[in-house]
Amino acid sequence: LSPVNNIRKPTIVPPSQIVYRFDENRYILLTGYRCEGQAYFIDDKEQVYFSIAPHSWRIYTEPYRHPAKNYISIPYSDLAGFETSIDGGRSFRSIRLGVGHYLGNHDSPQYDVVNDQAFILGKDGQLYASEAPFGTKGWYMLSKKEQLEQEAILGRSQIIPESIPPIPSDYTGWDKMRCDYNAKGTKLPDNHTVLEVYQHLLGTAK
Repeated sequence: LSPVNNIRKPTIVPPSQIVYRFDENRYILLTGYRCEGQAYFIDDKEQVYFSIAPHSWRIYTEPYRHPAKNYISIPYSDLAGFETSIDGGRSFRSIRLGVGHYLGNHDSPQYDVVNDQAFILGKDGQLYASEAPFGTKGWYMLSKKEQLEQEAILGRSQIIPESIPPIPSDYTGWDKMRCDYNAKGTKLPDNHTVLEVYQHLLGTAK
């Protein structure tokens, strides 16, 4: 407080913006300058708020569609890993491409999460899929090429399809992440928590 007039000094917080919408209730919130910072998965309907990255998270810029509900797969910007949840965003863990596989920032023309499974198509035509059935504990994405070469993948009961399953016709989510690089910081109103301010800015405050 100011010793002169007891006026609280304004607090400026980094900009927060929705960078991806799964549907009307679920989204990814990014807090930080120049499209880099803390990332949160939020489900307003189920009251789920989970920090998926405490700092330095950047958006994935290639096509990305995610109609799946309980199974959630959120990529790092360079596809070095994928934050994965099997319980609707209440907890996450990281999975990666298999040993010897690599996809860079612009190497995937299609990343869809459908039927409780993540599918990534590389520009070289290689198809990767997360382990099925839903709820198993594999740490790596599976490769269609390896499945064909080995005829089976030891310990994995699934068969990777020839192509990515179609997106449901009623899908309302975004087809790419979006971010305003020039977003400005926000003055924090008195007597409100940061979360309350974010909810007010996003139109989700009670």
